[in-house]
Amino acid sequence: MEFQYVALDKNGQHVSATATADSVAALISRLKNKGFIPLRVSETRQASAQISKIKKIFIPQITSKELVVFTRQLATILNSGVLLTDAIMTIAEDMDNQYFCDILKDVWTDINGGKTLSLALSKYPIFPTTYTAVVKSGEEVGNLGNTLMGLAKYLEDSERTKEKIVNAMRYPTFLFLFMLLIVSAMVIFLIPKFSRLFSNAGVELPLLTRIVVGFSDFCLKNAALEILGITGLGFLVWHLLKNPEIRYKFDYYILKLPIIGNLALKALISQFCRTFGILISGGVSMVAALAVSSDVMKNLYLNNIIDQVRAKVISGEALSDAMKAHKMMPRIMVKMIAVGEKSGKLDEMLTKTSDYYDRDLESALDGFTSLLEPVFVVLIGGIVLIVALALYLPIFKLSATAH
Repeated sequence: MEFQYVALDKNGQHVSATATADSVAALISRLKNKGFIPLRVSETRQASAQISKIKKIFIPQITSKELVVFTRQLATILNSGVLLTDAIMTIAEDMDNQYFCDILKDVWTDINGGKTLSLALSKYPIFPTTYTAVVKSGEEVGNLGNTLMGLAKYLEDSERTKEKIVNAMRYPTFLFLFMLLIVSAMVIFLIPKFSRLFSNAGVELPLLTRIVVGFSDFCLKNAALEILGITGLGFLVWHLLKNPEIRYKFDYYILKLPIIGNLALKALISQFCRTFGILISGGVSMVAALAVSSDVMKNLYLNNIIDQVRAKVISGEALSDAMKAHKMMPRIMVKMIAVGEKSGKLDEMLTKTSDYYDRDLESALDGFTSLLEPVFVVLIGGIVLIVALALYLPIFKLSATAH
């Protein structure tokens, strides 16, 4: 199969090219052996990519929590003095996820064959570049157990931040779906019954009633076209966002949106600082750490900014000075990085910065959800009121005519 890949070479420069390999894991392993750090690997053929996505649904997956548990278990066992191979086999034998168990047994075989843990893990996409880079740094300094313990905390903090975002959006999502359910029930069941009643009565309908009944009739008569239209629009947006230029502009305008853009920026900056901090603390070079941390953010606009910052760092400029030139980079983060550079404790300041933005994000999410709740309540009440008025106005008119 043919793949398109983006990687960092030994000098920290981006390399983009195509290559053939039996699988993604095989290509990643080959790039690692050449001293490259893979950032993205994808199949060039659309058909193969679609087949891969379909197959992925039926293949047992490894959750983030399982990866966290494995990392902490391995760190704890290694710190107790157990050999690496014995530690991995012990964890594999107690693993409930058979797919994960088989991977660990393959890793055990590779290590016995002379490979390092980081190289053995890099064969599998479930271990991200950040993960294998930190493991490699722990191997190089000879302190793998403590490095893995720090990595486990990094994974736990990342997972906790994701859970906060998901939990914060559950109630607003429920209210939105509830509103759609109410509107659908009125459009499909309630309004058509009253429409037939008014038609049989032969009464002239008020403007509001005609609008509501017309909306219901339009939705029911064109339901198939509406479903196709929504599906087609979703596919079109998905296809357009695959274009790097369009995705770049989309990511930029997302960050510029009121409230939502602020929330997105806080989450991305927290993720960047946490990843950058764990890599720096593990001994990864600043240039390589910037590239890996940038890729973790999944925002092309911010990725471009970090690429510019990385280029300035390579030319000898201080990290904080390079970031200061970009207005999108929060001033608090820049100042804390500057303090970290001067004190020689950049990794600690990055961790503190990430913790600060985590707390700030949690507070902002609470405020956002508190704002959404009354908005949805007013919307639901407004919709019900409009429909009630539209349906009962003709009834009042009929009653007045009868008298």
